Amino acid sequence: MSAPLDAIRATVGPGGFSDTPADIAPFLREHRGLYQGETALFVQPASTEAVAKVVSICAQAKIAIVPQGGNTGLVGGQIPFPGDHAILLNLSRMNKVRALDPDNDTITVEAGCTLAALQQAAEAADRLFPLSLASEGSCQIGGNISTNAG
Repeated sequence: MSAPLDAIRATVGPGGFSDTPADIAPFLREHRGLYQGETALFVQPASTEAVAKVVSICAQAKIAIVPQGGNTGLVGGQIPFPGDHAILLNLSRMNKVRALDPDNDTITVEAGCTLAALQQAAEAADRLFPLSLASEGSCQIGGNISTNAG
């Protein structure tokens, strides 16, 4: 499995991965301490293209992927199960507000954008993004949408 993992490392570049236990420990733990996971590689791509390439490499090598947003879920779905040898694909580096169109009341953000950052961008344009959660400072839009949060 080392060749596919090396290809993933090359795809995301320095700062886009870790396999150091101390660095990735917070991402492998559900915040109440009920779930603890493990991963072959922790990956933080910075672009949609890098995500697509990582997914392609994993599909070819039959490596499971667990996507992770802000790691605010409470059911353990964002953490790879021990023994599965899955990679953990965290989207926190994809956190930009790409476009805001107040005339059409639309905003385009990357999956790792926090709910709070989206709300601040909307407010700066005299708009309201009408979703409020206790975790809005750390939950990410990709996770909100994928879990139908709020």
